[in-house]
Formats: sequence, structure tokens, C-alpha cells
Amino acid sequence: MLHGSQTAYDRPMIRAPTLPLFPSLSDLSAASSDLLAASVRRIACADRTPLIACGDMVTGAYLVERGALRVYYISAEGREGTLYWVEPGQSCILALNCMFSRLAYPAWVESEGHTEVAIVPGDIYRRLFAAEAAIQGFTFNALSSRLFELMSLIEETASQGLEARVAAFLLRRSKGEAEIAITQEQIARHLSTSREVISRVLRGLAARRLLETTQGRITLLDSSGLRLLTK
Repeated sequence: MLHGSQTAYDRPMIRAPTLPLFPSLSDLSAASSDLLAASVRRIACADRTPLIACGDMVTGAYLVERGALRVYYISAEGREGTLYWVEPGQSCILALNCMFSRLAYPAWVESEGHTEVAIVPGDIYRRLFAAEAAIQGFTFNALSSRLFELMSLIEETASQGLEARVAAFLLRRSKGEAEIAITQEQIARHLSTSREVISRVLRGLAARRLLETTQGRITLLDSSGLRLLTK
């Protein structure tokens, strides 16, 4: 489902391989493979296209093939905070859970960058889950790995100051690289705070030569030092 003025558009279905970034889903019986190939729908979205709103009923499994989905909440003060990203080769666990339990989605989802998503209709995914060990394994692995990440985020939010949270966020987003293309406004949106607060934190980290900021970009100068802040 899509929301707002931005729209996603359907792409022609690609049958072979059906989901090349999800190799565990290729280990299916011939009948299940045909069913999956005939049912999957692909959408392509521009940056920040709203896909799911809080309270929506989810009608399928969202499998990211390109770009990312940002899953976030909105606080009582109206500030956004990122829960997690769904990246290529991953599925949205909240969507999976809501699809199985038939509960309303408890957060918001938007695309980040140019994003392509394969959507497997809920009734088809449930049929495949009941019949195929590969689908069961993929689902349980997705749920368990993301649960650990969410528990870490909850602990981080509850026990760490903002400086440590900024350091942890930058380390996660860097994925081992020195430079991150991100603005102070984006960091504030992810961490549910204001740009002014983030600017002050970044100035403090820069003064200690832990990082360097330029327009729309942050360079990590001392990843080990940043990691110490998160302990």
C-alpha cells in the first residue's frame, strides 16, 4: 500500500530466478517455485515514498531487492525515530508478523533512496510457509536476527546518552567505510531529536578529532574512539 503524493510503479515480473537475492527461497518444490513466480509483484519507489502507515493492514511479505526500507515511529511530540532498515536480501519482520497475525502495522515505512521491493501476497506466503521448510527457515531467521537488533536498540535508547547514540548510529550506517553521506537533519530524524542538538553533538565529536563534518557528509576519523563511547 502506498501513501502520500509519491507513488511506486509496477515492474514487469521476472520469473527466473524469481528472487535472486534470496537464495534460501530458491530451495522450493517445482510447484511452489511456480506459485511464487506467478504471484510475486515488484514495485520501484523514489526516495522517501511512503509505503505503509501505522494502522494499515499488511497484505504481503516485503522483500527488498534494491535500496532500503526505513521502518520508523513517530513520538507524541511528532518526532520521527528509526526502528530499523530493511536492506537488499532482507524482509520486513513487522510486516511478516502482521501478515501472519492479521494485526494492524504498528509503525510507518518509507523507501530510502531508489528502492525496489518484491511483494509476495499474504495468502500465497502463508501457503508456502505451511508447505516449505525453506520458507519456514527464512522467516524464523529473519525474525530472530531482527529481534536481537531491536533489543539492542531498546537497550541503547534506554541506557545511553545522545552522544553515545550518535556514535553508535554513525558506526552502524558507515558499514565499515570512513565516509557517510548524511545530513544533520537526517541524523536528527533517525534519532528522534532536533538538528540543533545533533549539530552540537557533532561539534563536540569533531573537536576531539573523532570525526569531521562537511556539507551533507561525515568522515569517521577514529572509529575505535567512537566505539568506546558506546560502551
